[in-house]
Amino acid sequence: MGKELLIIFEEEAEQWASYMRSILARSVPEPGICCYNIAMVSSRRDNFLELNGYRCKLLILSRGMLEGMCQLRRFFLAHVLRPEACVVVLLCGVESLEPLLELIPFKGEECLQISSEQDAQEYHSAVLDIIRGGQTSAVDMRITQEPKLDRRHSAGAGFAKSSLLVLPCRVPCENPGEVFLLLRQAVTSKDLEVEFSGSKQKVRVRPVNWNESTLSVTAAEFPAGNVAVTLYCGRVMKGSTHLHYYNTMGEISRLLKQAADPMNFMCQAFQSSSLEKLDHILATCVLRKMPTGGFQGLQNDQTLTGGK
Repeated sequence: MGKELLIIFEEEAEQWASYMRSILARSVPEPGICCYNIAMVSSRRDNFLELNGYRCKLLILSRGMLEGMCQLRRFFLAHVLRPEACVVVLLCGVESLEPLLELIPFKGEECLQISSEQDAQEYHSAVLDIIRGGQTSAVDMRITQEPKLDRRHSAGAGFAKSSLLVLPCRVPCENPGEVFLLLRQAVTSKDLEVEFSGSKQKVRVRPVNWNESTLSVTAAEFPAGNVAVTLYCGRVMKGSTHLHYYNTMGEISRLLKQAADPMNFMCQAFQSSSLEKLDHILATCVLRKMPTGGFQGLQNDQTLTGGK
């Protein structure tokens, strides 16, 4: 069975993923639909290649997905959501693509955007037009019926500020390991070099091409601080960004500062991605532990107050 539709979601939007699958299964063979929870992402290259092979990718963009966007998930989306003309983004609880464009190299003006306020027929038409190779009618439909989500709203944001993105953006000073360079524009040349430039040293290394838009390179060792990372093709600079190096004590200090924030600490302790989820968890715990007759002490206080 062919790979027709990939639905990418975060746990918060699982019901939306099930709903989209149910309405699309009427026209798309169910074995050709894959619902993928982004929490299951791994660094295996074959997983990336397999998921990238679907004709249409439907990304359910929720607040939970944006809040939980770690380096691996950013790397995953940057590779799987290609080409952008085959991507449909369902804005679920978020107003625009801009937060996503700040995190990954993605041409938002080329994808198709739909809103959670639209009806099932519009979702159905948007996805089927891409699967059948006729995106134009779906685009016209969206611009006519959803002017707030027009392509011009997201053009030029996010990654347009830089032609190069490095993941991860923070590495240890000793044995920093492998980093990936994501390119906004594809580079076919093999004559590439990556320069790491600090205040007192410069190191040039040759990257390994994953594909035309992704390079991997072993980061050079530098002292703590920001290091410029520049990509050269021959003598021509193709892009530049920064990589932050940290030492052990600096990382411990950063973690302690985060732990000093009580709300952040509680979100981590309860493995919650938002304050709304944390509030629900705490309220549920209180109700679960409450005696059947309520808190007698509070009732007595209320009785006395009422008597006065």
